[in-house]
Formats: sequence, structure tokens, C-alpha cells
Amino acid sequence: MTARKRRAIDPKNTIYSAKRIIGQRWLSYPATQFRKSYPFDLVETDGGTCAFKTRAGVFTPVDIGAKLVEKVFAARPTLRSSVAATVAVPAAFDPGAREATRKAAEKAGLTHVNVVEEPVATAMAYITAHNERLRYAAVYDLGGGTFDLAVIDCSSRPARVIRHAGDSYLGGDDIDRALAGWVADHVLQRHGWDLNADPEVFDRLVLQCEHAKIQLCSEQETTIDLSEVDAAAPAAAERIPLGRARLATLAQPLVSRTFLLCDQVLREAGLQASQVDAVYLAGGTTLMPLVREGVASYFGSLPRCEFDPMEVVAIGASLIGV
Repeated sequence: MTARKRRAIDPKNTIYSAKRIIGQRWLSYPATQFRKSYPFDLVETDGGTCAFKTRAGVFTPVDIGAKLVEKVFAARPTLRSSVAATVAVPAAFDPGAREATRKAAEKAGLTHVNVVEEPVATAMAYITAHNERLRYAAVYDLGGGTFDLAVIDCSSRPARVIRHAGDSYLGGDDIDRALAGWVADHVLQRHGWDLNADPEVFDRLVLQCEHAKIQLCSEQETTIDLSEVDAAAPAAAERIPLGRARLATLAQPLVSRTFLLCDQVLREAGLQASQVDAVYLAGGTTLMPLVREGVASYFGSLPRCEFDPMEVVAIGASLIGV
């Protein structure tokens, strides 16, 4: 929470979404897109990967991951070398990203690290909690930075992913930026004020749009307070009204892309959507009504969301163990 507050006043030195480029080469598509989309000062390492240049020094995504793990242990002091840890990663993570994630945990002092796939962890949370007997489950995981759809064969133990596809540039972050772009265009046309002119101002706008998106998960209307974005903004433009319908219009093209990947995964698995016995939701972006309605329409049944989608992967990973 401290970092989230800090991001509003110091976006270049408050690192987030580093997962999008962990294990990626400097010239890879994810790294190239990251440099275009985020306000950070990125540099190429001697090994050809990416690092964040901050006032505190240069840090790789592995360094950032290690610091997050260290923060957890700072709150719960224990001998890290004696801890057996299970780390969940998106099914779409390539070997380089998986190995980099393992290194982040090891750099934080963990010596026994098991890497599992997030959709398997999600499925195990539900199967174990409800003692469910089914053949095929789908895990629809739309988080802040990535989307994954996986078909799980639940008839064996442990459950296994038989087909999956993902996009490391499709998530809640992209919805936030689409909304921020709409607000910036609206303010420019109505008031002649360009919120795109300064990358740090625009990033504060993205943060405000994220807050508005979260509010619209439970409310029909909200406002975006531009006084929190740019103190120099015209007084007439301080509060921008936003409704759930507008957000849905802006988010729909991105959400529709997830179902193209669903088509691909089911086709490769040789299944129809109706043959999937259960659809489990994971990732904070699945809290959006638009997403849940879209998943229900696509699969022809209500998705399962008894567990908090932001916690279900951790719950399942704890059950898998090492």
C-alpha cells in the first residue's frame, strides 16, 4: 500500500508490473512494449536483459522480485533456508521467465523453490476445497499484466495443463491505460489541456483510472479527480464523471481478445466450450462485471468465483506444496 501511494508522486522510482519483463531480452516484444508504455528509465544489462534505473540504483526484475519476497519475510521472521516455497507463474511464461522467477526467490534466501503453473494452482484450490469430481476445467486468469487460459485435465492427480495460451500484454493495466487515454482525449478536446504531455502526469492519471475501475466493479457511477493528477489542470476539468457503461465500451476490445485465445486453446484441446465442466476465475480483473458476463456467455455457464480471484492461486499453490 505504501508503494501504491508513492507511485502517485514518484512514478519513475516506484516499480510495478516488473513481472511483464522478467526473464525477457532487451529487444523482445514484451520489453519493447514495456518501454513504450511505462514511465520508468530502463537500461540494458550486460546480459542483454532489462533493468530499472532508479535514484536508489539499478535493479533487474529479479532484484525487484527478491525484494518483494524479503518484504514478506521481514513481517514474518523465520530462517529462510529452512522454508520450502512454492512459486506460481503464468502458464504462458517461457523457460527464461520461469527460471528468472526461481532466481528471484532464491536471491531472497529461499533454497527450496518449486515453480508451478498458476492455472493448476487455481484448479487445485477448488478441487480440494469442494472434493470435486470432474474431467475438464478451464482457468480464466486475467490479472493486472497478463492473461492466461488453460484447460486442465482434473481426472488425474496432480491435475495437469493439457493446453494453454496467454498474452503478457493483456490485463487490467491495459484497461487502465485505455481509460486514461480516453480521459486525456476528453480533457484535451473540452479544455485544451494535454495530460499526455508529461509522462509522470499521465501515469498519475493511469493510477486514478485504476481506482475508478475498481469502484465501478461495485458501483454504477464514479468520478476521476484530476486535481490528484495535475495541480495545474483547469478548474472546470477537475472531476470527470465516469459510468460503468463507458468503462465497458473502452474495455470491451481488450476483453474480446481474451476469447480469441480461448478459441485457440479449446481448438488445440479438441474440445467445445460446452464440454468444460467448470470455469474457475483468477486475477483481479475478473472482478469486473463485463469480464464475468463475457465468460458466462462464452462457456454457457456461470464461472466459479467462490474464492477471492486475487488469492486463489496462492491458496492452490499452498495445497500443492513442494
